[in-house]
Order: sequence, then structure tokens, then C-alpha cells
Amino acid sequence: MKSIKYQSDGKKLKITLFLLLSLFVCKESHAETETVTLPTVVVEDQMESATTVQPPDSAIGTREKIKKATIDIQGGAEQISPYKAISMQPGVDIRSKDAFGLEVSHRIRGKSNRNIGETIEGLPIKGIGPGVGLSTMIDLENIESISLTKGAVPADSGFGYGSENGMVDMNIRRPLDEYHGALKQVFGSENFSRSYVRLDTGNVGDVAKAFFSGSYTNADKWKGKGQSPDDRKNLAFGISSPSDHTVEWELYGVYNEDNKHSYRGLTYEQTRNLSRYKDYDYNASLTGDSSEDINYYDYNRQHFETYTFFGKLKTPVTDQSGISFRPYYLNDEGYSYSGGNRRVIDWLVEHDTYGAVLEYSHAINSGMLKAGYWYQEDEPPGPPTSRKNRSTDGLEFLSWERLIKATNHKFSSPFVTAEKTFGATTLNAGLKYLWLTSPNLTSYDTTGIPDVSYEDALSMDTEVNLYLRGKTYELFLPNIGAIQQLSDTTSLRASYGKTYDTPQYSLGSQVISFKNRGLTDQQIQALWGSIEPEMSDNFDLGLNYTRGKGFIASTLFYSLVKHVGGSFYDPDLDFSYSRNTAEARSYGLEVAAGYAFTPNLDAGLSATYNRYEFTSDIEAAGGSIIRSKDHQIPDVPEFMANLSVNWKIKDLVVSPTVRYLGKRYADVENKYSVDEYFLVDLALSKRFSITQKQSLTLAASVTNLLDEDYISIISAADTSLGRDTPTYYIGAPRTFFVSLQYDF
Repeated sequence: MKSIKYQSDGKKLKITLFLLLSLFVCKESHAETETVTLPTVVVEDQMESATTVQPPDSAIGTREKIKKATIDIQGGAEQISPYKAISMQPGVDIRSKDAFGLEVSHRIRGKSNRNIGETIEGLPIKGIGPGVGLSTMIDLENIESISLTKGAVPADSGFGYGSENGMVDMNIRRPLDEYHGALKQVFGSENFSRSYVRLDTGNVGDVAKAFFSGSYTNADKWKGKGQSPDDRKNLAFGISSPSDHTVEWELYGVYNEDNKHSYRGLTYEQTRNLSRYKDYDYNASLTGDSSEDINYYDYNRQHFETYTFFGKLKTPVTDQSGISFRPYYLNDEGYSYSGGNRRVIDWLVEHDTYGAVLEYSHAINSGMLKAGYWYQEDEPPGPPTSRKNRSTDGLEFLSWERLIKATNHKFSSPFVTAEKTFGATTLNAGLKYLWLTSPNLTSYDTTGIPDVSYEDALSMDTEVNLYLRGKTYELFLPNIGAIQQLSDTTSLRASYGKTYDTPQYSLGSQVISFKNRGLTDQQIQALWGSIEPEMSDNFDLGLNYTRGKGFIASTLFYSLVKHVGGSFYDPDLDFSYSRNTAEARSYGLEVAAGYAFTPNLDAGLSATYNRYEFTSDIEAAGGSIIRSKDHQIPDVPEFMANLSVNWKIKDLVVSPTVRYLGKRYADVENKYSVDEYFLVDLALSKRFSITQKQSLTLAASVTNLLDEDYISIISAADTSLGRDTPTYYIGAPRTFFVSLQYDF
């Protein structure tokens, strides 16, 4: 049992002012706080601060909290990707095209989420579409902890485009109470260089405290020509009330400029000879042949600038209750180049996202009640709204590939949760009701439109060739869970919850081709209105055993997935397109264990067995049948395991890790596969104290220590057929990093 102090949870210019005003306009109340006792599963402090695998700590779903010590080790010396930091947890499958975690695929219990179930402080700031994901938009030095939720998701979280594959929520490292500064320089293989600085003001009088940080990162690609990241610039700030204020307020801002060249994938035949093709990449020079020059490295790249503001205002209402308001805003702007069909596609992106979460909480005896409301609007993409065709001869403008005006996606969701402890039993329940509105699409005839901006193109007197009405979906998302403390060392967990993923919006990118095929506006409208949100019913049953210096946590999970999205054949129209018509299931076992052999030596182990498969066969073009039933979905391993050790020798910390990923199939009929592999990483760090407040920390790390050649990511649809439909990406070779940080 553990005591927890009660706290209530917590165009561009106009929205920015709205955020600032929302945070600072409030009457201060002086209500007292109260102490509420809740059960939890804990491990001794020495284990919590060191081991990289943590036991679940929630009655709803399976939630693990990854703390700063683990982020510092598993996030790597580059400290860019939070997915590297959570990669040792059971059920989590993180793979990358590079050594820095910029080009990642992430699956949780086998499910990939095109809509990225990730939040910062519980806020779904980044949605779907190209550009910089939230996961690589914030420097990891500014992240205090990461909460990973699998299976059911509590009703007061999981906001955004989808929580169907779980949630990754990052918690910001708030301004410190005392003045502090940190300077950090990292060097690594492939000319990797990263400079980072953070300054904390400490409490300024009794008014506020703040931090300011910045970083600059640059590196060559590990294969081929180009850079990734290419001059990544990141600026951030945070300002908040002092810690002892009754009324709490916070405001954070992040600016991120991201540029990078893409990595080229392999064919299945090339994967059979990795020693020959591991350096295969985009062409280093132009040839004059457009069929070859689409593979020129500088025609396959992206540039994006993103900035966001988010904050929180929290105040007591009575001795037992409080209210919080959390607004957020993001702007994403840039372009993505990709070669194909003897031309270069220039995908233009500029869209805003804004929203807020309002929540009221009320403490009861050994429990808590919450009620709240989440609202969000954002501009597409997706689906793609504006793309240009450019030539392979100097990127000269050829034509507009598409020009589509879209209304905003809209999310509106009231929610309630309740938690109550009865002796050795804790019950949790929640309900979220979501109205999700898809955009209206207006497609224009692009004939004669010159090389102008998206806004200027829309302002021209162009003819409408297609108009599609959006649709509002109503989703009922309940969850319930319980923890039964069987003894001082053993507890049993059980939960159920329904989660969602947004509809197959990629259908919107196909409507122009439907029009060219001769489909009527009514037929296309029927297709746009037929897509459905993907839904999952998630069941978890877990057993935790914690004693002294160690723990073992096991979880049986089952998920039934309806309206699975993919490219499926329509016999009435005699062609395949993006639909939500399939059903699948995922089930398996996760085991996590940790043990502190001494105060200076601990180890963590995680292992996962997962079957993720369609529950029926799929009809293919021409009426043929794809034998998908009971077959493992492509790129999902049945077996995964991780082992991590942390050994402190005086002030030197040695942290080796071993990762195992089992065989994966490239096609839904399971005829073609790629081999299993082991990866070994090693991290070292040593801290030198200079004065009471000054220190130097020297760190070194190496990823893929044994220089293994392996296929990291298979870019394949869940319904992929044959060996040559997917694209195969080889993982990065052995990569070294060294960093020096000065704290003062």
C-alpha cells in the first residue's frame, strides 16, 4: 500500500493568445488537499531507479511507467526517440531503419497504428499525416517519464486519432525549483553530432519558475548519400507556478525543424544476400533517365517545421474536489518528396490542430471520481489534400497531382471514471462517448493551375469535379478493471475495455482515381460513407508477484478487432480499395521480471508470445480467395524477448542489453519470411562530481555491438500477398556514441 497526495488531474495568433489567456485568467482558491490511500504494486526504490523493465501498475489494461533512469539508458546517447526508451517492455516491438530511432515502426501486441497512439501530458497534439511525429519532436532530456498502456485504455486518457494499439504518453520534465544548467555534446558514427543545452531558473520570487532548452543534431545516413537527421533544430520552454501554490498553472512550447533524406528498401530477392545489398540505397547522381532518376537521393526527402503550445490550469474547488483545463495547439508545415512513375511527388503539408481537455475530479473515501470533456479540431492530412508533380530534371513543376479542400476532422467526447478501494480490492470503471466527424472533401479540376501555393490555388476560379460529405460516428467506449491483493506479495489484475482507430481515411487519396474509372458521384459518396472506425474489445488477466528485491508480472491478453482496415476486393466494383471490412484477433502472454542482486546490480527480463491473425479468409481480385484465416499477420513476430542488466561499479554504470525478435512473415498467406535475429547493445556512463552542484557525466554506447546484418522493418500491408509486394529495410550496423554533459 502506498499513500498518494490528492491532486486534481490535470488563425495561429488567435489560437496562441487563446492558450495564454486560458492559462492565466483564474481566481485563486485556498482549498486544502487531502490524502487518499490507494493500492499499487511497487518495487523497492533501488529497483525502480535502475531496472529497465517495470511491473504493471493499473487496473485498466496493462500500464507500465518508464522512469528517467531507464530513459537515459535505453533512449541512447542521442536522446531523440522515446520508442527506444520503451523498447524493453513486454509486448512492445520497436524497430528502426537508422541507429537514432528517427525512422521507427512500432507495434504493441502486434498492432501497428497508422494514427500513432502517442500523447504528451495526455494531450493528442500530433495526428496522422506526414511530417514530424510527436515521438521525435521533443528532446528526451525534457521528458521525465513515459507511460505505456496496453489493452484497455482508461476513459480519461487515450485521446486522439486512436488508442487501438495502446498508448504512449510522455510526461514533461517540469521547471526545477532551484537554478540548474546542463550542457551536453554527443558525437557518434556517421558524423553524428548533437549539442544540447537546458537552463532552469528555479523559483523567481514567489511568481514562477521556468526552463529553456535547445538542441542541434546532424548526421550522415549510415548507407547511401544524404543526411538523417539533416540539421535538426529544436527549441523548447516551460514556465509554471511555484510548487507550493494552491492554484497551479503551466505553459510549454516546442519548436522543431526536421529535415532528412529517406532510406531505400530492398526486394525480397535482395534480402537473401544481405552481405551484398546491405549498402544498397538511392542513387548518388542523376543519369538523365527519368525511370532511374526517381531514385535520386535528393528526390526522396522531407522538410518540416513544427511548433506547439500546451499547458494546464488546475485549481481546487472544495477540500475534496478540483478542476483542470488543458489546452493545446500545433502547427505543422513542410513538404515531402518521393519518386515514382517517372516523376517526383511533392506533397505539401500545412495544418493546424487545436483542442482542450476539461476535467473535474472529486476525492471520496479511498477513491476518486472524475468527469470531463475533450474537444479537438484539426485540418487534414490525411487524406492528402495537395500534391504536385515535378520533373526529375531539376524538380521543374509539371502539374498539380491533386487539389482537395477539406473541412476539419472533429472530435467531441465526454467521459467519466470512478475508482474505489474496498479492503484488498480496487475497482476502476470508465466510460467515454466519442463523436468523431470525418471531413468533407471538395476535389477541384487542376487543369491550368500554375506552380503556386495551396491557398492561391484554391482561390483560383477552378471547377469542382467532386464533392463528398463527411460523416459523424458515435463510439461507445466503456472499460472496467479490478486489482485483488491476494497477499502482501501477490495481486491479481483483470480488465476489459473497448478502443478505437479512426476510419480508413486513405480512401480519400483514391477518390480521384475512382472518378477517372467512371464511378458516379453517388457511388463514390457511398464508398466514403461506408468506411468505419476500427474497434477492439480488449481483455487482460494478470498476476503480479513482488517480494523483496524482485518481481514477476505475467499478463494473458486477448483482443477481438472489428472493421480492420486494409485494401480489400469489392466484387461489385471488381477492384480493390481501402476499406474496413475484415476481422482479426490478437492473443498471447507477456512476462516481465526484475531482480536486484545487490544494491549495485540488477537485471530485467521480458518475453512475449503473440498470435495476431485474421479470423476469416479474404476475397481477392477476380473472386479468388486469400488464405488468411489463422495466419500470422505480416511483420508480426510470434516470439520476442529482451534482457537488460545494470551494474554500478563505484561511479561507473555498465548496461548491456540483448534483444531477440522471432521469425516474421512477409505475406498474409505465410509463404515467405525473414529470419529471426539477436541484437546486443552496450551503454556505459560515469559521473564525476566537481562541487556540490557541478558535475561531469561521460557516457558511451554502442548499438548492434556484434554488427549483425538483419531485416528490421517489413513495409507490408496486413493483407500483403507474395514476396515482392512489401519493401524490406535493413537495420543499422554497429554504431558508436560518446557524450559529455556538464551540470551546474
